[in-house]
Amino acid sequence: MSFDGRDLRAFLAVVDCGSLGRAAHVVNMTQPSLSRRIQEMELRLGSPLFERHSKGMALTAAGEALIDHARLLVFEMEQAEQAVAALNGMQRGRLRLGAVAALCRGVVPRAIAAMLRDAPEIIVDLFEAPDSELVDALVGRRLDLIVATDGLEHDEMIAIAPCRVEDRFVPCSRVGNPRLDPASTDLDALLDCSWVMLGRGRTPRLMFEELLSRSGRKLPRIAVETNSIGAQIAMVANSDMLGWLPMALVAGQVDAGLLQVHSIPELVIERSFQIYRRRRAILAKPAQLVLDHLAAAMDAPG
Repeated sequence: MSFDGRDLRAFLAVVDCGSLGRAAHVVNMTQPSLSRRIQEMELRLGSPLFERHSKGMALTAAGEALIDHARLLVFEMEQAEQAVAALNGMQRGRLRLGAVAALCRGVVPRAIAAMLRDAPEIIVDLFEAPDSELVDALVGRRLDLIVATDGLEHDEMIAIAPCRVEDRFVPCSRVGNPRLDPASTDLDALLDCSWVMLGRGRTPRLMFEELLSRSGRKLPRIAVETNSIGAQIAMVANSDMLGWLPMALVAGQVDAGLLQVHSIPELVIERSFQIYRRRRAILAKPAQLVLDHLAAAMDAPG
């Protein structure tokens, strides 16, 4: 059997959104039309692609078998369309770019804004996530480029350029926290407090746990787990909990006297960044353009 691009994009939208309603919005179809398209695919394949549940759609074994091929075919179709557009002198297409939160507040938005001034027909999908999620999305062909922590390794990706931005993770609390002396350098006093952290398995959480292991300490009480850096900062600012956060994201609150950084060498880690692509990928014009603008944004002040 054969698929067209609309079939594959419809299938992937349901996979990524988990429901027909949300997927229909993504592919600009009505929900009944999307449902019929999926049913027609299943009839042609002779096997169901999804199990329908009250809370959404889950892949069957046939759907799991199709997903990687579908992502590859859609990616190759997009690459071909962009290559032809480039030959015709048109700077258009779609760029799927991922970056860690610290860079999504500065250099990455500046680079995207500059690129869109030069090539307004390009559409950018910007995905903010920790390193581990960015790597999964890149090798899964859901992203074209990622800007993430230096030193990440995966057989299916390579680093192609340094991102000349530096940052560090630091322990933070709100100013006026009654449990802590701002000048204290007592690691055990900090660890005796409750903390808000990203969930288990996320890169910053793993880094934090590794630092504590090196210092011979146990993990403190994690009172709140979240998937959001922004939520972490808000919880620290509005409670007596501590957070371990990128300085790039809390510098404004520190300067405003809302948050304080605790100078505990054992809980400070420096990090730098790299731009990564899939090992066998060919960079389309939008990706090449954003690389140029990222370099310019890194050299610009602010």
